[in-house]
Amino acid sequence: MYANKRRNVRKALYLSVDVYNLGEHLGRYQSRNINIDGAFIDSCPCQLYPDDTLDLHFYFNESEQASLHLKATVIHSADMGVGVLFDYGDLEYRRLLNAIARYTSDGQAREIPGFWYVC
Repeated sequence: MYANKRRNVRKALYLSVDVYNLGEHLGRYQSRNINIDGAFIDSCPCQLYPDDTLDLHFYFNESEQASLHLKATVIHSADMGVGVLFDYGDLEYRRLLNAIARYTSDGQAREIPGFWYVC
């Protein structure tokens, strides 16, 4: 079990996210906030417990062309959703940094000076 000790501040980012547990699609929910370490996923009513492993598919637009697939571990679960810790490799890490830097909470693309962007 993990202690809740975030190293980075979470940014409000409302993205659609498909949640999978052991290959079973649990539904499409919405992220509430995200940082390079993890995220909180709203209203995930399924029974998830700390240390459960999830596959998450984040969507940045309606066309679902630009998506980010990350593995995550459930850190805490509550009625309002689940907090997860990401487990990813170098490419996924860089894509996540891009997503956090480029998208506002309403999903509209923007550029932030001083951030490194990866295509």
